[in-house]
Amino acid sequence: MALPTAFHEPQEYFEECLKLFEEYQHLYIFPNTDLIVKQVLENISVQGLDDVDVFDESFDLCENICNDYLRNFFLKTKRLKIRYSEFQEQDLQFFIVAPLSLKKKHEIAYLSEEIDVVCKETGCETVVDFGAGLGYLDQQIFKTSNFKVLGLECNENNYVNAKKRQRKYHFDSLENVKYIKHTITERSDNEILKFIRDKFHSEQFCICGLHACADLTVDAINLFIKMEHARAIVVMPCCYHKISQNGDGVFKNFPLSYCLKCTSKSYNANINIPFLRLAAQPPNKTDEKMEDLVFSLLARATLQKYAYEHNIILRRKKRKAVRFKTKQRDFNAYVHDAVESGFSFIFNGDSEMNTPDLDELSSLWQQHSLITFKKAAIFIVLQNNLQQIFENFILYDRLLYLKENGITNCEFKRIVNEKLSPRCFALIAKK
Repeated sequence: MALPTAFHEPQEYFEECLKLFEEYQHLYIFPNTDLIVKQVLENISVQGLDDVDVFDESFDLCENICNDYLRNFFLKTKRLKIRYSEFQEQDLQFFIVAPLSLKKKHEIAYLSEEIDVVCKETGCETVVDFGAGLGYLDQQIFKTSNFKVLGLECNENNYVNAKKRQRKYHFDSLENVKYIKHTITERSDNEILKFIRDKFHSEQFCICGLHACADLTVDAINLFIKMEHARAIVVMPCCYHKISQNGDGVFKNFPLSYCLKCTSKSYNANINIPFLRLAAQPPNKTDEKMEDLVFSLLARATLQKYAYEHNIILRRKKRKAVRFKTKQRDFNAYVHDAVESGFSFIFNGDSEMNTPDLDELSSLWQQHSLITFKKAAIFIVLQNNLQQIFENFILYDRLLYLKENGITNCEFKRIVNEKLSPRCFALIAKK
């Protein structure tokens, strides 16, 4: 992540971003599930939609609708876009026998390769994996390099199973790969150094992490800055929306840089959890049809509208509450799946209802006009344009924080194929 070419100073870039966020906060300030409840689409000021087919695969929003709202949006966002370095495909082997997805294998192989290069450049003897999970990355590093690996994991089950897997499948790594159950915080510096000295009698090390979720990336950055023997860091951040908040709703670890902390005080951009969630949202794949994306968006928002009107709390029973692609844009089938297995409907104690009224839900869906569907498609396109800007805004703040703390050799680099893994950037910094 870096400054877009239109800017020369960080403050100038942050100011223009914050102005944009203020102006277009109606596109992100509410969760997408509240799209109908909060009447978000009413803020998209686009006329003449009756005569255009936004669902045509060749339709280009910039070219096919002449409108001040859209023209201004695309002009302003264009200045804030950056061109990322292209992913460099390599012929890498994956050495771990495990039932992993192609995406996971790809991420592990390429992150391991990047760690190998960085460690050799910085003279690191040991790699410390923040959030080791079941140890797949650690064993790949062992198989492809001569470095010692210390895997730190806070989850008891993952820690136990990583050691079991090691004894069963990777017995040859017992002396070189060690696992310790430890919850990492920005105050873990003394313990980490003790672990390294006890296990490997070495000192110079590299911090790494595959999908260092939420605050873990920031904790890794702070430990890297603080610890003299931490010579490098290679981490892939994700889940920005899970960054912890203080009691007053202020994010603990965003913004980080002094520059953005000062600059943001002059603006009311409402940088909230939905903002961070959009930054972490994978861009829509080119092979996904707009009709499917709009159906998914409006179907879930309709469910939320019904819940809001009847004071019902909706809770997902599983990560993917409803498999949209199996519903073929049939709202009745969607609702049936949502009610049967996707969501728990928690009714108010005073309510006489104990099950959702499917006829009323169907009626709510039928109230959506064709213009609503078209505006929902425009909403999706506009959010996709903001996603890259939001993510760069967050990650550039982290780079600037490193530089403010004397770490000048730092960058975000695309190290995996974004078509396989949308969270494709790694923070790489060296002392």
